[in-house]
Amino acid sequence: MDALGAGWDGQDLAPELSGRAGDSCDAGAMLRYGSVPYLNARPLLDGLAAEVGPIRMAVPSELVKLLRAGEIDVAMAPVVAAFEDPSLCIVPGAAVAAHGPVESVLLFCRKPPVECAVVGLDTSSRTSAALVRVLFQDRWKTSPTFVPRAPDPDLTQLDADAALLIGDPALQARWVGPPPVDLAAEWNAWTGLPFVFAAWLARDAQSAAEAEGPLRRAAARGKRDLDELADDGARDLHLDVGRMRHYLHECLSFDFDATDRAGLERFRSHWAGLRDGPGGAAVPKMPASRRN
Repeated sequence: MDALGAGWDGQDLAPELSGRAGDSCDAGAMLRYGSVPYLNARPLLDGLAAEVGPIRMAVPSELVKLLRAGEIDVAMAPVVAAFEDPSLCIVPGAAVAAHGPVESVLLFCRKPPVECAVVGLDTSSRTSAALVRVLFQDRWKTSPTFVPRAPDPDLTQLDADAALLIGDPALQARWVGPPPVDLAAEWNAWTGLPFVFAAWLARDAQSAAEAEGPLRRAAARGKRDLDELADDGARDLHLDVGRMRHYLHECLSFDFDATDRAGLERFRSHWAGLRDGPGGAAVPKMPASRRN
């Protein structure tokens, strides 16, 4: 497995010195890349920095700002960014999705969701925060007040009725209340469809086409290296190795196929109908000749 390099926690990843792809002249190396910093994205980043150069790491909400500002060209970013800006293209072949419980996108509730009046939304989240709003409006048929909450894994002193936590902080959460609601499992039970949390988004079709090769190669390496990536993640997050192997192997899907796309379209339709949200746009396009 190609090493991820230094600076995983929110800093740029330097190009790897000994990666297999170090001599690549792929056009994708001219692009600027970004990604979420969570364990769930590591299988899609395996050896990528060696091939394309530094990868800018940021939480989902910040990645959206970087894409909009033109500071990066391609990002493993929250899918709602593509709903808001239909000029963005999904790069085919890889995503972070769940076909059942995901274990890292959790709603911690002191009482049943239908009884919650105040809900804290993780300020690092975009897609999962939108999913919470969709579930409350269309699944649980209630309208709590949503307030911002920092992504603090310590929920023992939670001062709201419920709180969303995503990514590595959710895996590390400290909680003494009822079992949290796994949002991917709740979505699947409701719709029968997978949920796509993040995908590779490009600023235009040309960037998507140039990025596809390096991103597919990184995903292929990552799928081959899941055990080692899980072991590294367990060490970094101070969590159980067996639990992290289960997480990467069983809870997450890294493909983006027709079923995932159907789940994405269903979510887009609910997102567009949020009472306090903007109007919807079509599911973002992929380069016509390279669709899955």
